[in-house]
Amino acid sequence: MASNGKLTTRELVGTLIDLEQDLEFLKMTEEPSESEIESLEKSIQEVKSQMSNKVSGIDYMIVEMNRRAGLIQSEIQSYTDEVKRLRMKQKAIKKTEDYFNQVLLPMIIETAGNDNVFQTDTTKYKLYETWGALEIIDEDAILDKYKRYKVEIDKKGARKDVIEAAENGMGISGFKITKAKRIRRS
Repeated sequence: MASNGKLTTRELVGTLIDLEQDLEFLKMTEEPSESEIESLEKSIQEVKSQMSNKVSGIDYMIVEMNRRAGLIQSEIQSYTDEVKRLRMKQKAIKKTEDYFNQVLLPMIIETAGNDNVFQTDTTKYKLYETWGALEIIDEDAILDKYKRYKVEIDKKGARKDVIEAAENGMGISGFKITKAKRIRRS
């Protein structure tokens, strides 16, 4: 029994089962008294009423949890939008920096610098050449030793076959699927 004197849901279910068994046993006796039957039926109705109240409390709690989950989802969306905005600003800054480093500064160093070196009060810039990024122009012409392959399992595609095999008492090696209990609220 719970500390507040009320029965838990599990205890209510156990009590209901006991009362229904007592009623069935009483009905199997030769001459059950009408008052005993009515008393047991009244007790069964009281337990069912208490269970209904418990479920109503659970419904309220689930609605409240769903409301809070909705608020949290809204907050997540707000933060996601803010992160997107900040990433766009970061990208704009990176593009500006790239423009300075790849276009503007090389042009200044080539035109105003001495032997590809340009000096300010705070920084010394030196222009040099190096290899750039590798570009792929024809993927089919590339040797296999330069290719990497990634294997992915198509769980969504396999699900139907695995379920069908499980229903036939078989299985497909490498997969495991079990039945799960779900609740549909309406």
